[in-house]
Amino acid sequence: MAITAIETYYAGHLFRSRLEARWATVFNDLGIRWEYEPQGFRVGEQQRPYLPDFLLPDIGWWVEVKGTAERLDMSLLTDAVHPTKGVGPDGSVTNLLILGPIPDTCRATPLHFSVSQGAYCGQLHRCSDDCDFPPPLYGLDYFLAIDDLASLGTDLTKIRPSDLETWRKWGAYPIPYGRPSFTVPRGDLTRTLLDPRMTAGPHLEAAYTLGRTARFEHGANAA
Repeated sequence: MAITAIETYYAGHLFRSRLEARWATVFNDLGIRWEYEPQGFRVGEQQRPYLPDFLLPDIGWWVEVKGTAERLDMSLLTDAVHPTKGVGPDGSVTNLLILGPIPDTCRATPLHFSVSQGAYCGQLHRCSDDCDFPPPLYGLDYFLAIDDLASLGTDLTKIRPSDLETWRKWGAYPIPYGRPSFTVPRGDLTRTLLDPRMTAGPHLEAAYTLGRTARFEHGANAA
């Protein structure tokens, strides 16, 4: 039986689903600027219509929110990160973050899927010279709040100084989990993906708790 999404009003926007509104509360609590459905596109060779759910303007990441993996149209998402016919300017690196249900535990850092074009083609991955459109890369990413920096420990050495400066400006950042070398989608968005090597800090845990428990009554903001 198909489940109908509940339109939800929050922060001046009418979201198509309650899950989208919950993620907006998470972004707000982590200090991440967001725009909701700011622009639609025609993507891929067939120029199919695509409207991303969110834009995170400070880092140029687009976000797709889906309650279950079964609802994902992976061919459309692949078209969305096409280097010349996708959601980004011609030749630019496009990252699409795919968010499922808000994790119900933060004992370890929750991970999320990302899809990108062959951003390292000709560098790390050494595609052939005639590779006009390298295959999309599937990776894992996670959010971390600025006051959770201490939980990274020695992993701080893996973050560029320019990235740290960005953190200080607006409070949170999605951090890559390893190199995006997956060639097929991995995992299941219906369950929580966790990095057992890293414990989430209190700010991140609180943000996810807020998102999971937010109440949207009579068109009011989350309470």
